[in-house]
Amino acid sequence: MKQILIKFVYSQICQLCLLFLFCLFLTKPATSSAFDDKNNITMATMEQIPYGFWKDNGKPTGVLYEILNRIIIESDVKQPNSILSKKRLLATMLTQQNTCSLLGDTPEVVNTYDLIEPIGLTVNAGILPKSGVVLVDYSSLKGLTIAVPLGINFDKKLNEYKGFSIVTPRNYVNALKMLKIGQVDAIAGAISTLKFIGKKEGMTATYFDHPLILSHIEIILTCNYGLPKEARKKLKNAVIALRSNGDIQSILDSYFDKMRIEP
Repeated sequence: MKQILIKFVYSQICQLCLLFLFCLFLTKPATSSAFDDKNNITMATMEQIPYGFWKDNGKPTGVLYEILNRIIIESDVKQPNSILSKKRLLATMLTQQNTCSLLGDTPEVVNTYDLIEPIGLTVNAGILPKSGVVLVDYSSLKGLTIAVPLGINFDKKLNEYKGFSIVTPRNYVNALKMLKIGQVDAIAGAISTLKFIGKKEGMTATYFDHPLILSHIEIILTCNYGLPKEARKKLKNAVIALRSNGDIQSILDSYFDKMRIEP
């Protein structure tokens, strides 16, 4: 009888242990899922000097690349930051869930993605002419040859205006080289980017005249729709904190003020 009682007690203990392990197994996925939601986010910076590029030693850098890295740390996302071409970045954001980047609020971006929070940078977009070409308004563009690098699309009226000739170099560097040797009269794009690259290419301020500003593009932490609410909140709060404590401005100053270039 004693042996039977011992076996019965032992059997009950084993069943309780199995029940405990089963309950533990059921509750674990909920915790893991919350962790994955927070961390399974693709972070990427668009490849464009001075926003995201590689140094001569192969190390990634750039003003937006560094700001996004700070956002990653502040929000505890714990995901690497990749530099992708504009085409690959936009394709990734369209097809891969939970993807975020720092993008300008162009109509294409505003109509497609979830705008999380502005970082505090506004970029002037327009036409940067060569020295001696004075631009006052659209009528000043008549008869000019303007380089519009591939992917540049910030002003609908610019695309519709027929009073000037357009060439489409592959990138800003090629456009600046064309302006330097007199093949084009002006370049369309982000003014600070053009001046930054121009300075790195040995083109001082004497190469350019005053730009015609056509729009002001605000840079915003942008994700595709469907980001987990908690992750979205953490990212938004991270940008607000970094903007408030001056960390973002410090990075901006290190790039633009050092070269005396206005965004």
